[in-house]
Amino acid sequence: MAKVTLYGTPNSRATRVLWALKELGVEYENVPWDFRKGETNTPEYLAMNPMPTIPTLKDGDIVIHESLAINLYLAKKYPGGELGKLSEQDESHAMQWSLWSMWNVERHTTDILMHTFLLPEAKRDANTAERAKEALQRPLQAIEKVLSKSAYLLGNKFSIADLNLASIAGSLIRFNVDLSKFPHFKAWLDKCRARPAQIAAAELQATAAKAA
Repeated sequence: MAKVTLYGTPNSRATRVLWALKELGVEYENVPWDFRKGETNTPEYLAMNPMPTIPTLKDGDIVIHESLAINLYLAKKYPGGELGKLSEQDESHAMQWSLWSMWNVERHTTDILMHTFLLPEAKRDANTAERAKEALQRPLQAIEKVLSKSAYLLGNKFSIADLNLASIAGSLIRFNVDLSKFPHFKAWLDKCRARPAQIAAAELQATAAKAA
């Protein structure tokens, strides 16, 4: 059995961790538990993660949940592939951008997802989805300025900070959010999404989605 075990169907936020694992070259086992089937409410799963959410990662005696936190952990412990080891300053900035991504981008993309795809059609509110798209303009303007000055978030090299933000921001393409006002951000996002590890993780996600 692989040392690192990732619990969660690839058709979920677990795909972010799969991307990181593939970037880092970490051997892993994926147990595709699905919250939609009630599998995260079992005593076995709740013993690992008291929140019935996915993904959860087990690495020896270490158990951690929340996808972006898992990725930060993996990048620090297994600094392989092109990601390499971060300096103390870059590590703190990677954490900064990951938290920024959750609050400034993901909460809005989640609203779009819920009211465009996930909720039953009768419960969807198109106005909520549109307000979320409007709310994204301010953080996108901010990140556009950052990426107009450097190729990636921490300078000229792709890092776990880019992976975490891009794993969230990739949904903007799926939701047809207009990015024409943010050419540097769009170019950065395209570069991130074109990485072989991301493509491999996305293929696992697509396969899981078809089987669901």
